[in-house]
Amino acid sequence: MAKTTKPKDAKQLAVLCSKLAAEKHAEEILLLDIAEIDGSPAEWFVIATCSSEPQVNAIAQHIEVTTKKAGIDIPKSEGWESMNWIIMDYFDVVVHLMRPQARSFYKLEKLWGDANAYTISAAGRLVKYKPSKTTSNPIDDEE
Repeated sequence: MAKTTKPKDAKQLAVLCSKLAAEKHAEEILLLDIAEIDGSPAEWFVIATCSSEPQVNAIAQHIEVTTKKAGIDIPKSEGWESMNWIIMDYFDVVVHLMRPQARSFYKLEKLWGDANAYTISAAGRLVKYKPSKTTSNPIDDEE
């Protein structure tokens, strides 16, 4: 992997974390801009689905190592014991790496439904999230 430059702001860090998750084959990666929501704990959430415990671990380690190499402090994190949902808190950006069952149960996308939601294009740009009827929709209610 090429040298990663330090992101200039929270948005760039969120994009970097989502790209790193994609490199390790995370699915349903969603970026939520929550900066304008009263009481939000960060500016951005990055939410990604991981198919297995080893994948959760691999993605979390990949994000942590790469961001450290870019000059970003190691995040506060939780969930390493269960590998069901790891939260990596970079202060302005919080990364949520979740197994499908946890993502379906907690529905963070719905909880933060007032946020502007984005995905990352193949070129690495933010794209406004528009659920399609033919693709999986991580925001859908599965009740």
